[in-house]
Amino acid sequence: MCRGGASTGGFLGIGCGFFLAVALLLSPALMAADLSYRYVEINGVFGESGGEDSTGIGFEGSYDLGGVVFVTAGLSQTDVDTEPESDGEFYRLGLGVRGSVTNSMDVLLMAHYGRLDVSGPATGGGTHSILDETGTLVDLGIRGQIGTAVEYSVLATFVDWADRGWSYRAGGRYQLGDSPYSVGLHYSGYENEWDQLELGLRYQFD
Repeated sequence: MCRGGASTGGFLGIGCGFFLAVALLLSPALMAADLSYRYVEINGVFGESGGEDSTGIGFEGSYDLGGVVFVTAGLSQTDVDTEPESDGEFYRLGLGVRGSVTNSMDVLLMAHYGRLDVSGPATGGGTHSILDETGTLVDLGIRGQIGTAVEYSVLATFVDWADRGWSYRAGGRYQLGDSPYSVGLHYSGYENEWDQLELGLRYQFD
């Protein structure tokens, strides 16, 4: 039973909720939908950060460990049009579980370790750190199919570091015939601090 005193009840409630969600997703009654979790992709990123235009490139990857468990990782590098120009790098590595809502839709729960570095030119040459944050990201969302060629996803993420808050990502992709390639378009943002459009190509290898 998940019980505790008044000072610990809140933390126990969150912990119990997380483990119950994992147990539900791992239930044999909720076998995952027929979606691939073995892929790599590259994305062009276009958006706004802190009121300034930004452009960059991102890489994503996922690998299904069998059944409902998968690992996922990402790296993005962005140039922000400040004066002088600043650069951002974001890394993440995580573990996820999935279960089906319907035959064509999965619900996802993931936890990541992430790091965000922002740097700019230093006086006299070189660069200096503007921001250096590490922390945990917890994702909850859905991913599904429409027919055989169209896929969609909606994801909400709680970012647990210095300025704790929520981010989101939503969009879709189109499978290019019988090939292992698909093109995707997604929109993401973080509590009015930044937003971006992602256009990319995915290679599926299962």
